[in-house]
Amino acid sequence: MIPSFALKRKLQSAKEIEEIVSSMKAFANFNVQTAKKGLSNLRIYQNSIEDSFGEIITLFPYLIKEKLSETKKTIFVVFMSQEGLCGFFNEDILNFFEKIPQGNSITIIIGTKGAEVARSRKISCSRYLNGASNVEAIEINAIELSSYLIEIFEKEHFSNLNLIYAELEAGSYNIVEKKVLPPDFSKFHKQPIQEKPLLYLQAEDILHALIKEYLHTSIYRAFIESVASENQARLNAMVQASNAIKEREKLLMQELNVHRQQEITDELLDIVNAYRSIIK
Repeated sequence: MIPSFALKRKLQSAKEIEEIVSSMKAFANFNVQTAKKGLSNLRIYQNSIEDSFGEIITLFPYLIKEKLSETKKTIFVVFMSQEGLCGFFNEDILNFFEKIPQGNSITIIIGTKGAEVARSRKISCSRYLNGASNVEAIEINAIELSSYLIEIFEKEHFSNLNLIYAELEAGSYNIVEKKVLPPDFSKFHKQPIQEKPLLYLQAEDILHALIKEYLHTSIYRAFIESVASENQARLNAMVQASNAIKEREKLLMQELNVHRQQEITDELLDIVNAYRSIIK
């Protein structure tokens, strides 16, 4: 039989682990809520860019005549977790990615822990880059990734740029694939404008600037959605761990109470037996 002091140590260890899990749960929840606030503002800004696309291509439809690329080569940017302890988050994203026809393409994986999982599954990747573990770290990473993608997209003559990431959705996440370059201009057309506005820049320059900003905001959106989803997955994992620890504490407490009762009974029996020996 395990002595009560050993059970007390186990119970104390369980309580200490529960405190750590509670702290991690609170931190993950903070990151999720912060990301949600950022997402609402970002969606408004993205809508403004898309409205500007609609206006410029309605005024100058010749700008979006499709240019035939010599090669149909795609860049896939896969956003995964930067930190650990987020359950099957990375596995879910890689399972989604592996179902996509990839053909002539290169893959860039974002996120340190995600990269480890991808390597273990022997997924071909051209480059691994650091991700962001919180909203504050996104801005620099998004700028660096945008610049890098524009450079290789133009220099190496890629025809498509697709982002794969998890979108936050009602206490969980949904993995999506979004084509960013070239933009799908068919979604942005507007009704013909009666009076043409006075432009101080060439229409081509305006469109090029809009495409660069569209790329940057799309990457920023992918980062912030990924951070929110990663932390939501971690929060869910911590909630499950917390419930398991509480159940463990309950069982230990029950076992400890049984042992205490048994020890008290044994002590009483020893006293009774000793007394009987004395009075004989």
